Amino acid sequence: MAEFMEPNLVSTKTTNFDDAKNNFVDTTSIFQMGFPLESEEIVREMIEKERQHSPRDDYLKRLRNGDLDFNVRNQALDWIWKACEELQFGPLCICLAMNYLDRFLSVHDLPNGKAWTVQLLAVACLSLAAKIEETNVPELIHLQVGDPLFVFEAKSVQRMELLVLNVLRWRLRAVTPCSYVRYFLSKINGYDQEPHSRLISRSLQVIASTTKGIDFLEFRASEIAAAVALSVSGEHFDKFSFFSHLEKERMKKIGEMIERDGSSSSSQTPNNMVLQYKTHRYSLSTASVSSSLTSLS
Repeated sequence: MAEFMEPNLVSTKTTNFDDAKNNFVDTTSIFQMGFPLESEEIVREMIEKERQHSPRDDYLKRLRNGDLDFNVRNQALDWIWKACEELQFGPLCICLAMNYLDRFLSVHDLPNGKAWTVQLLAVACLSLAAKIEETNVPELIHLQVGDPLFVFEAKSVQRMELLVLNVLRWRLRAVTPCSYVRYFLSKINGYDQEPHSRLISRSLQVIASTTKGIDFLEFRASEIAAAVALSVSGEHFDKFSFFSHLEKERMKKIGEMIERDGSSSSSQTPNNMVLQYKTHRYSLSTASVSSSLTSLS
């Protein structure tokens, strides 16, 4: 296991930014570039591989029983959401950053009593996700928006990125619920019909806003995507079956969770997520600290 050492900090405060917009930027263009719809064979292969891109099987149980600190995940995700809003990153980037974060936390413990490690991990996960999904990625120092407790030098973030990459075995092109949205929507609307961009955009937002809750970790990415596609399209779960590998009852359960939590989740934009641990700021030296993150042992 890697030993975390205090990195170089630029500052404990950030520059003031203009008020952020509440809406995600439209990231649906990636689905509208003339590429053919995914075949059932391709989707089946994705389903077979999605376990490789998921947290460890006991991750949810450990979060629920307290073996893992639930607040660590919340703190990291809250900042990722707020930063994505200010930077106008889309839900695809959010989902990927969440995927990296959960996969990392499921197999690698953060040291107790070092609050900066949570923030550094969140920055690294968002940075890696942005490099995959976003066309315009700011420099690492400018990526750290959203009023973080700590702002790190680029070399410290890069060291954490390398640690995350090693823990994830360099599997960054992860299969997430967003990976299936276009396919499932097309199945609902007809095999030869391209899904409307509005349905794609809405599905991606529902996935990003709802699946941050730990209860969704119980389900596979394909199950979540199918349930969201049905919910957004207004289809009844009992009247539609479009993929034999998915269990209808599990998708119905996800749909009920989305419906139950939809109003609060959809309105809980990053501006409304107040971090409880931000009631105090840490006073740390802005000078470089002669320590760094070591590689995995």
